[in-house]
Amino acid sequence: MSWENYFVPVSGYVLSEDYNSSRYSSNIRTYELGTPFPDIDNTPTDIVLIGVGYDQHDLSCSTVQTPDSVRYWLYRLYKGNYNIRIADFGNLSVKHSLEKLSDILSEILADLMNRGIVPLIIGGGKELTYANYLAYKIRGRYCNLLNISPVLNFSETSEELTGENFLSKILADKDNHLFNYCQLAYQTYLNSAEMIEMFNEFAFDLLRLGELRAHIEESEPLIRDVDFASIDLGAVKYADAPHALYTSPNGLTSDEICRLARYAGLSLKLTSIGFYGITPGGKTEWTDHHLMAQVIWHFIEGFYLRKPESLQTDNS
Repeated sequence: MSWENYFVPVSGYVLSEDYNSSRYSSNIRTYELGTPFPDIDNTPTDIVLIGVGYDQHDLSCSTVQTPDSVRYWLYRLYKGNYNIRIADFGNLSVKHSLEKLSDILSEILADLMNRGIVPLIIGGGKELTYANYLAYKIRGRYCNLLNISPVLNFSETSEELTGENFLSKILADKDNHLFNYCQLAYQTYLNSAEMIEMFNEFAFDLLRLGELRAHIEESEPLIRDVDFASIDLGAVKYADAPHALYTSPNGLTSDEICRLARYAGLSLKLTSIGFYGITPGGKTEWTDHHLMAQVIWHFIEGFYLRKPESLQTDNS
């Protein structure tokens, strides 16, 4: 099925004017004005980029500024010593309610994963994590979710889907397909003791910010076991990400969030990922856009450095 009618092309300013065969701009098949929609039926494709930019308070004011500003910096980065097979579908046109948007996005994600392609979402708010979950439900697959965020996203104060309640929406699903949940970099003082205790009673995997920063390598086995990931730029401290939707003086450093993204890319089990949490609109020169591009770069590098796990035998 072609999804072309649901997308608008990437803005013209995104692509680098200085051609270089090693830059991402020269190696990604991009849906831009005047070019055909990327063909994933006849061209081998590993990853598909999907921009989903909007203002949650006014969906009629759909904005591609955030995903395209991230692309601007991503396309100017250089790939490593490996061939990349990436397509960029452009930006999902947002004309409906957030629930309708989630339904459309989940169908697209499910179709891509059924083809063996990893969808990479550039958001947008982390409520899109719910759409990512629905894609696994559509496929009839149980899934493990990784959430990198400073707060535990469980709230029942609103019936509408938000970034604060997407997990409660998932858990309330009568035909629940969530097998396990892992959260990294939560900050204890931003969450109630009752909420933390409830998550522990659910036997979820939790690693608070201090523990994670002290022994970041201990997160790798947890990340290795997830099917999809939601990375919130709000997990990064204010000094490194001042225009995140949620900001805190404390948080991960820019290099730490890149390292976690690389772990996610290395995971053979992970089949989709979303990067969220930049304030809608804004300016291309925002540090946040540049950082998000580098975080995505580290995920892609990890993906192309994946190595099949082999059983070790005792030859003694």
